[in-house]
Amino acid sequence: CPFGPRCRFLHDVSQYLAAKPADLGQRCVLFDTFGRCPYGVTCRFGQAHLGDGHRNLVNAALAQQWEGKVPVRNGLSKELQQQLRKRKFAFSRAEEFLRGLHGGAEGSPKPEALQNSQGAEGSPKPEALQNSGGAEGAPKPEALQSSLGAEGAPSILTLGPLTDEDITKLRPCEKKKLEIQGKLYLAPLTTCGNLPFRRICKRFGADVTCGEMAVCTNLLQGQSSEWALLKRHHTEDIFGVQLEGAFPDTMTKCAELLNRTIDVDFVDINVGCPIDLVYKKGGGCALMTRSNKFEQIVRGMNSVLDVPLTVKIRTGVQEKVNVAHKIIPRIREWGASMVTVRGR
Repeated sequence: CPFGPRCRFLHDVSQYLAAKPADLGQRCVLFDTFGRCPYGVTCRFGQAHLGDGHRNLVNAALAQQWEGKVPVRNGLSKELQQQLRKRKFAFSRAEEFLRGLHGGAEGSPKPEALQNSQGAEGSPKPEALQNSGGAEGAPKPEALQSSLGAEGAPSILTLGPLTDEDITKLRPCEKKKLEIQGKLYLAPLTTCGNLPFRRICKRFGADVTCGEMAVCTNLLQGQSSEWALLKRHHTEDIFGVQLEGAFPDTMTKCAELLNRTIDVDFVDINVGCPIDLVYKKGGGCALMTRSNKFEQIVRGMNSVLDVPLTVKIRTGVQEKVNVAHKIIPRIREWGASMVTVRGR
């Protein structure tokens, strides 16, 4: 230890074990399951896997069965946490969609907006482009405008030949398929549907599981407590996460973040939470009354996800005023693959 006698910690294992409270039992579930206990001498069941000289024992045969397997996935690495806190994570696909929101409600810039934006001082006008486009092989403004009409296209007028990346978008039929017909879906339960609870439900016959509601702003800030809600056990063969947010920029960026960093089969939007803290910010069931923001969120998240996007809603916001039957057809047009209704 570089601190020597100034160190606050014990360096003598025997002295530490003498001051340590008595063990809680004679068997360690981690050692019995995985063949090794990562807590070593600090484990409260240490007598089950401590040998001569207080060495941590390893069951080689059992540990070899778990070699290469990760019991719990979707953890937050220190490197990713630092990128998020220092705002160095690149949200390329999300920013591309958000730039297009300035030109239209559906996420694609309108030609009129592009023409107006080119009329500023120092930028070429359409007439100038027409005059310069007389030479053979030069692109015409009409061709440029039509190439920028795709969903999520940048709002900046560019020159040059088109490439496959400019015009080819991931179609819904090319997204990952999720076959859940006839399977039992365990609904996401806030403060209850944690990983141990889902493991118990899987043992009793649940087929599809979903994590607790996670706030997208906390995920983008790299909060470890919020990322713990995304953890997935290896027994959860069909697993999704549920996000809560009120604005297209944070929800779209969070969707791209999860799409690139964790292993999930679908992403669910919580449009049913009635908690005042969420509702007053415009999230949860408040999105049912904010159709424009709701549409932008669904379209934005669908454009950056490679897995199906689902939505959870209520029958309505006010008592005896049901609006779910009016919203569901529109949600499908926006790009959602499935809608679940909480019937109250």
